[in-house]
Amino acid sequence: MALACAALACLSAPALGETVSYPGMEHLHFAAGPYRVTPGANLILLDYNHVPKPDQDGYMVRMQPNLRYALPDGKCCGTVPPVDVIHLHHGVWLSNGTAGQGEGDSYGDSFYPFMASGEEKTVYQFPTGYGYPVAATDLWVLNYMIHNLTARPAQVYINYDIDFVPATAPAAAHITPVHPIWMDVEDHHLYPVFNVKRDSGSDGRFTFPDMATHPVGYTPGAPPLNEFTVDHPGVLVTTAGHLHPGGLYDTLDLIRPGTTPSGGAIPGSVPHSVRLFRSFAHYWDKRGPISWDMSMTATPANWRPQVKAGDVMRISSTYNSSRASWYEVMGIMVVWEAWDDQSGVDPFSHRLDEHGQVTHGRLRENEYFGGDYSLGIKLNTFPDCFTHKVVISAFQYNPGDFSATGANHCTPTIRQGQQLTFVNDDASPLSPGNPLDPSVAYMASIFHTVTSCQSPCGLNTGISYPLANGPGGFDSGQLGLGTPATGKLSWSTSAKLPPGTYTFYCRIHPWMRGVFRIITSSTGAT
Repeated sequence: MALACAALACLSAPALGETVSYPGMEHLHFAAGPYRVTPGANLILLDYNHVPKPDQDGYMVRMQPNLRYALPDGKCCGTVPPVDVIHLHHGVWLSNGTAGQGEGDSYGDSFYPFMASGEEKTVYQFPTGYGYPVAATDLWVLNYMIHNLTARPAQVYINYDIDFVPATAPAAAHITPVHPIWMDVEDHHLYPVFNVKRDSGSDGRFTFPDMATHPVGYTPGAPPLNEFTVDHPGVLVTTAGHLHPGGLYDTLDLIRPGTTPSGGAIPGSVPHSVRLFRSFAHYWDKRGPISWDMSMTATPANWRPQVKAGDVMRISSTYNSSRASWYEVMGIMVVWEAWDDQSGVDPFSHRLDEHGQVTHGRLRENEYFGGDYSLGIKLNTFPDCFTHKVVISAFQYNPGDFSATGANHCTPTIRQGQQLTFVNDDASPLSPGNPLDPSVAYMASIFHTVTSCQSPCGLNTGISYPLANGPGGFDSGQLGLGTPATGKLSWSTSAKLPPGTYTFYCRIHPWMRGVFRIITSSTGAT
C-alpha cells in the first residue's frame, strides 16, 4: 500500500530516510504464511519451515515489513488489516547465515535475530555502500505474534519487500557487509517485555531498566541484560528503535571505562559513557503517545561511530507514565556494525549527528482511534449481585459484562477487604507444548486480561481507547497457560482496594468491558 501522512503532520515530522539504489538491484517481494489467526489469538509461534528469502547470494540493502489479509483463494496478498482489528505484535526474523553473523542474542547454537518489526513497521535502510550478506543456502526462521482483537478467525500473511543486490551484480563488489547486534532491555528472553505503571518514574516518564527497582531477569552481580560487550572493532552504520504505545524513545549509549566525553559529545546515561543515538517515536496521533499511530526515527546516513573491542553498548527505553499504565511493552534496537571498518569518528571526542529521520509516513491502517462516541452503556441500570467469582467465557465477563443479559446483567459486588476472582474459561487448562511444537490446546487457547480503565469506560474501541488508566491500577496479566500468558487461569483483585465502582477491560480484546463494585456495608454479602 502507499505510505502517506497528513499534510500538517508531514511538515512537523523529520524527513524520511534516504533511498539507496544500485545498478542491478532487484526489488523482491516475500510473504510468509498464510497464518490462520484464531478468534482472539495472541500467541507466540515459530515458523521454521517456509520463511521465504532470496534464493541467491547477495546483499539485502532495504527491508519494509507489513501484514496483509490472505485473498479469498488463500493466496497473497489482500489489504492491510486495520490495527484495531488484527495487528503484528511482533515479528523477528532469524538466520543461520555466517557471512552476516549476528550478535547480542541467539536461538540455539546457530540462529540469530537480524530483523524485527511490530506495528511501528520500521523500514530498514542501509546507507550507501553497506548491506547485509545473504547466502542462497541460509535458512530463515520467523518468531511471530499476530494479535487478533476480534472473535472472528482470519488468514494473514507477514509480507516484506527487500531491495537486493545479487552477488553477480558489479555493484556487489563495492558493498561492505554489516552484522546485526541485537540490543534489548530484556535480552535473552523469548518474550522480552516489561511493565510501566502509571505515575511511576519522574516527571511523567519512566526509563527501563534505570528506574525499575527489581527489573525482571536482572540478577545482582550478573551482566545486565541491556548491555553488549563489543568483540569486533569497527564502525556502526545504522539503527532504529522499537517501542509500543506510550513509548517515547530508545537510547543507545556506549560505555568505555575511564573515558569522558569531550568535543561536544553528549554524555550517556551512566558514568564513562556517551550517547550514540536516541530513536524517538514520532506520533502522528494528535492525542499523543497512546497508540500505534507512530513511526520510529532511524539514524541519518552520515552516522558513523567507531567502536573498539571491549566497549559496552547499552540500551534503555523511556515511556510516558502520566497518561496510563503500559503492560508487556518492549525496548529493542538492532544495531548494524561493519567489522574492522576504519571509517567514522570516535564518539567520545566528536559529536554525532543525531537528527533522526522517520522511516515512513502515516499508515492508513492506523486511522481508527476510538474514544469518539458513547456506546450507550448505563451502568446505573446494573443491579448489584453479590458474588466472589466472575467467569470469562465466550469473550464475556459473567456477571458484569457491559453486554451481558439476563442473570449476568448485574454488577458483581463484594465488601471491602474481600476479593473478586476472575476465571478464564476461554483458555485451555491443558499443556501448551512449546513454540516449536505447540499443542492443539494452545493453538485454540484464548487469553484475557482484567485491566482497570477510567470509569465509565464506555466509548467506542480504537487504537487510542480504552487505556489502562482507571483507579486501583490493577491488571491481571494474560490469563492462560503458555507464553505469553501468566501460567494461571484465574486472578483475584487485591483485598486492599477501597470501596467504589471499578470498570475494566481486556487489553487483548479491548471491546470487552466489565464492572464490579466494592461496598463498605456487609449487607447481603456472603
